Amino acid sequence: MDLFVKISVFRILILVRAFVVVQMQSFFNSPPPEYYRRTALKDCIKNSEGTYYGTDSAYGGIDAYEGEFQHMAAIGWRRAGGKIDYDCGGILISKQFVLTAAYCAQDNENKRPDLVLLGDTVLERFYDIESTQKIAIHDIKVHPYYNPYYKYFDVALIELEKSAIYSTTVCRACLWQENYVPTGPMDAAGWGALGFFENPSPLLQHVVVRHIDKTECERKLTINKNRIPQGIREDQFCAAGRNMDTCEGDSGGPLGVKQYTLGGIEVPLVVGVVSFGTACQPGSVGVYSKVSEYVKWIEQTTKTSMSIKDCIEESFCFHENDINVGYHSFNAKSRFGLLWNEYDSDPNQCGATLIDYQYLLTAASCVTTGLGHPKYVIAKNGERAAISNVYISPKYSAGRPENDIALLKIAQYTNLQVYQPACLWDRQSSGMWEFEPRFSANGLKQTSRNPVESLFVRATNFLDCEVPWALGTDLYCFHNEVDLLPGECEMDYGGPVVGFNSSDGSAAQLYGIVSPLSRSCDSKLFMVDISRHIPWIKAIVVEKLEPYRFWA
Repeated sequence: MDLFVKISVFRILILVRAFVVVQMQSFFNSPPPEYYRRTALKDCIKNSEGTYYGTDSAYGGIDAYEGEFQHMAAIGWRRAGGKIDYDCGGILISKQFVLTAAYCAQDNENKRPDLVLLGDTVLERFYDIESTQKIAIHDIKVHPYYNPYYKYFDVALIELEKSAIYSTTVCRACLWQENYVPTGPMDAAGWGALGFFENPSPLLQHVVVRHIDKTECERKLTINKNRIPQGIREDQFCAAGRNMDTCEGDSGGPLGVKQYTLGGIEVPLVVGVVSFGTACQPGSVGVYSKVSEYVKWIEQTTKTSMSIKDCIEESFCFHENDINVGYHSFNAKSRFGLLWNEYDSDPNQCGATLIDYQYLLTAASCVTTGLGHPKYVIAKNGERAAISNVYISPKYSAGRPENDIALLKIAQYTNLQVYQPACLWDRQSSGMWEFEPRFSANGLKQTSRNPVESLFVRATNFLDCEVPWALGTDLYCFHNEVDLLPGECEMDYGGPVVGFNSSDGSAAQLYGIVSPLSRSCDSKLFMVDISRHIPWIKAIVVEKLEPYRFWA
């Protein structure tokens, strides 16, 4: 009896193991019975049931509140009787150094400042509070090309007598590394005057300004043109707000933006240092030293790396926000990568989206490179299938972003217990997209403490993102929902742009294909709308016609 039970159990285990192997086998050499049921592209929902991408990984002159500008420094001069005049601002960029304007290296009596105040929003206190730090100045290093008569190279570094202590109110800022100035709103902070002929503010203030055109700025500047003989240089830029601007007393302070890592960490990035401007009144403009132009000098002087990656790794004092930063990590059941030879194993060169047992959609620009057509598709788990046919849209012209779409046919049949095709959203029959578009991307490249391999960048607000030359084409432009740090991730060219209801686990709706016009996760997002290509896709996938075939 015992022997019979043992043999029976052994047979059951063999059957279970065989069943699991079949269930987990990614590709079959012959079509499954359901393969012949599909008679239209709309059959996708009936054939594709179950969870698609898993759960979301959610992270997305005004008085400043305590800790809002942790990097803000006040630069002070000790006067007779113990009084301290805080006449300039500064930016804490490491535990040992404060970035400021060269103008702030001495006062009108040629006296150098004595100390730096960190962690406070109120200057005229009669007592010190626990959150503040007053640190003596050890040395001041003015940019070697600075000349007090001219308004150029207006940057300096203050070396502190002792290291600052990071806390909830004191933390360094990171330096903006890009050559361009952000086009969106930027915050300038300081204790400067609240208006023309007004006294400095005892409370830390911040104003919202935007980058303005160089020509407009130079027209508004009232400064003696002999002091800016070269006009506004490449290492400077101008900004202005609707009702207020930086004023006297704000010199040396920060102008910057706050952007986010994919982990929800808020990172302050200093774009400019307050230099000079017009009188503080409606219509005034401010001129700022462009920080990205001085990163090398700052690194050489401080002997410290100022890369965003190193900045974040050092600074565990940044705010972690319970917000959705506009991305979702995902278990990509329909996303595949393209490979060009059998030795290649990188799935992130170009993406493709499974839409049927044998067919995937990708970008035509991905399959017409100098490497030739791709030879395999590779899944996230490393399994691959050979590509038998490549179909390029007959409307595609090499080098043009329009109609950048292609179909791939693999030699085997996909196991839908392992992978799940995306369903095609046809705007001509189904109307506008039901859910917000999410763009496939690959991360992380430099800044996250918890790296992820694949993610979706969530897009929003396409109505004011139009590019004139793209009107009337199959290209659509979107904004990111939340500003991500530059270099935080890379777009998955050829990969999916989808919408899905994460609450019911239904299959994703494929809206389009990520266009190479999407430069990075922090720029505008472009997709090729698949709606215009539905008849061509249907002819190949459903009707089994073979027009415009190119052998791989």
